[in-house]
Amino acid sequence: MNKYKALLYFVSFLVLVGLACSLTGGGDPTATPVAVVEQEQEQPDQPLQEEEQEQEEPPPHREPTATEKPENTPTKEPEPTQEPPPTATVEAPVDEPLAYFVEEFEETLSGWSWFLISGDENKMDLYTENGYLVFDLQGEDQYVYVLYDEYTYTNVRVDVMAENRGKNTNNVSLICNHTDQFGWYEISVSNGGEYVFWVYSEIDGGYDQLATGGSTNVRMGRDVNTYTAICRENELQLYINGFLEREFVDTRYNLREGQVGVSVSSFDVLPILVNVDYVAISQP
Repeated sequence: MNKYKALLYFVSFLVLVGLACSLTGGGDPTATPVAVVEQEQEQPDQPLQEEEQEQEEPPPHREPTATEKPENTPTKEPEPTQEPPPTATVEAPVDEPLAYFVEEFEETLSGWSWFLISGDENKMDLYTENGYLVFDLQGEDQYVYVLYDEYTYTNVRVDVMAENRGKNTNNVSLICNHTDQFGWYEISVSNGGEYVFWVYSEIDGGYDQLATGGSTNVRMGRDVNTYTAICRENELQLYINGFLEREFVDTRYNLREGQVGVSVSSFDVLPILVNVDYVAISQP
């Protein structure tokens, strides 16, 4: 009896196994499982997604050539979100005064000043006209000085071309090493041919004669003369119409530097009218 029960259990087990195989696709080995077919139909979507990802990757960076326009360069400047600050106005640089130049008196006396050390100011006139600096002196013993204010010099050459248009009794003087504290050197040449080396001392309060002489190189009367003074600190030289007339070294006052200028003086014979054509300031 027990053998029959064991056989019955074994047959029942085989039947159950067979039913289970039929439900899971077992049986015919050549049949294509449905689940497998569905997986193979869904798999082609995956490589398509990989291809799309590969196409969407940006190309490697490459600098544009001179004839190419960068891809990301905007074609229009973006509009500012706020107004820019006002641009500061740049003023044109002011011309600096010259140290060495030729003053031809075509305009007013810009950069120059004048003073009268003797005589009546109401009997004189000083002005520019037709390219001349005109000294019109109608009073006796008038000493008129015109100085260049923009520079002081230690070594300098001053040339003056002057034309006498009045009486023959006048002095044309060249000024160097002028300071308000110590005074100045003055080399005077008369229209009659005499010359004098002066120093005006602010400390001593007057003129002191350093050297004197006469020259045959002066063109007397109503004529034109060129006078030159060279001042190397306290070493002085005078040229008249290109000829060296005198050299002098001052060891008493020793004026070393200062302004330069020109002067015209009258005496007791009037009127005095002198036209200065130019004043040239240069290095010696």
